[in-house]
Amino acid sequence: MKTEFTIKTNSPIPLYEQIKREIKLKILSGILHPDEKLIPIREYAKLLKVNSNTIVKVYYQLDIEGYLYSKPGQGYFVRRTFVDKNKKGLELFRSITEEYLQNATDLGISIDYIIKNFKILQKKLK
Repeated sequence: MKTEFTIKTNSPIPLYEQIKREIKLKILSGILHPDEKLIPIREYAKLLKVNSNTIVKVYYQLDIEGYLYSKPGQGYFVRRTFVDKNKKGLELFRSITEEYLQNATDLGISIDYIIKNFKILQKKLK
C-alpha cells in the first residue's frame, strides 16, 4: 500500500480520522486498487508512529463503511465494489470542506476571504 502522507499531530482532527481519510482518498482516487492488501496493522502503526489500536479502529471502521474487507489471518484488502463510488467521493469531499470552513470561521476568517484565496489557488492549479 502506498503510505506517503504525514500525520499532523497539531491538527484538531484526531489521528485515526486523518489516517482513515487518507486511506479513503487513496481508494476513491484509484491509488489503492480493488483487492490490494493494506499494510499489516502493527507495521502500519510502527510506520506512522501511532498505537496499533488506532490502526485497528481505522481498518474496522473502513470495513464497516464498505471500503475494506478482511480475510482472517491474511489482513485487510480494498473492497472491489462500492455502492456508489462517486457518491462516496463527494460525501468525503463535502465532509472535509465543511470541517475546513468551520475551522476557518472559528478562526475569524471570512467566507469572502476564503473564496478569494480558493480562486487564487485554482489559478495556480490550472
